[in-house]
Amino acid sequence: MSQFNMLKAIPLFHELKASELHQLSKISTIKKFEKSNILFYQGDSSDKLHIVLKGVIEVYKINFKGKTVILKEFLPFEFVAEVSNYNDMPFPATARSQGYSEVLCINYQAFQQHFLHHPLLIPQILKSMASKIINLEKILSSHITMDATQRVAHYIDENEAQFRAKKHHEIAQKLNITPVTFSRILKKFKDEKIIVMNQKEYSINKNFLKRHLS
Repeated sequence: MSQFNMLKAIPLFHELKASELHQLSKISTIKKFEKSNILFYQGDSSDKLHIVLKGVIEVYKINFKGKTVILKEFLPFEFVAEVSNYNDMPFPATARSQGYSEVLCINYQAFQQHFLHHPLLIPQILKSMASKIINLEKILSSHITMDATQRVAHYIDENEAQFRAKKHHEIAQKLNITPVTFSRILKKFKDEKIIVMNQKEYSINKNFLKRHLS
């Protein structure tokens, strides 16, 4: 697929005129990443606007104990940390690829000049920024007001598909708890019949799970 067609396939840009897509193509490059490759480091200049095309990009920080804290996972067609671009500030965290991924990297200065205030793009840009604020509020709420059990319960309630698909140590890292603590909580949930194994599949009793959601 040509870069022009790749840009047109992105929901944010698919209503742009052909001339606008060609202009956007001139200020954009597509970068490919393997697992754990770094997209940008904390403190790097935010001179590029990043949009995920394939795979998953995770943004993380290292806490004072040296542990990795996952702040957000970005899926295809999502902006990555664009608030830094808009505020002309260095990236406050590091971004890396979870597996194979492709990312559209746009020269932000040129994008700001020609596209930032485009009437077709403004609603999508505002929506993306609002989602970042909501995600930050969730992170602050879970880490400040919830204990480990509540964090696991909320994760299962809001991300059941990911709970079934992801490895336990990956979820534990995302929730900023140890794999041992995560396993202990899962055992507790199994004892309480919140999680029931049916052959090789989990069955989640949402009514029982609510006991830990308050």
